Amino acid sequence: MPGASRAASFLTILAVAACSGTSCAETSEVATLQAGVDSAADRLLTALRNNASDSLMVLMADDVVLIPPNESVLKGKEAVRNWYDQLSTQLRTSDLKITDREVLIGGQWATEIARFEWTLMPVGGGQAITDRGSYVQVWRRETDGRWLFAREVWNSHGE
Repeated sequence: MPGASRAASFLTILAVAACSGTSCAETSEVATLQAGVDSAADRLLTALRNNASDSLMVLMADDVVLIPPNESVLKGKEAVRNWYDQLSTQLRTSDLKITDREVLIGGQWATEIARFEWTLMPVGGGQAITDRGSYVQVWRRETDGRWLFAREVWNSHGE
């Protein structure tokens, strides 16, 4: 994601340089919101890459909803923690790459759309499993300014 963050920062600098009047204030506000979402998303990816469930849970809203492929909908932090802890008894992240990332911000909400390549190693040994797909994540900005992970749906498509 560092390349995506650099590209977003460069585009923000260009937009700020080109703005005038009230549009500059709006551009600056969007850039600040974007930086907050990017920071939260980076921390989430770091937690996944490090198999750190406690760090992952800190970034989730209490009413989080997760929709994994071919599984039941998970509602609430406890359900997500149980699912992730169960997954991590079987598989551990060895690599996670995000590409084609786009973030749309509106008010207190941000929607992130991207492609992923997630490589997992079986805990008991064996060959790595690589899952490729796309996801949609929704982030919610709390009154204290923190962005929390609120919703996600993803699919696997092997491309």
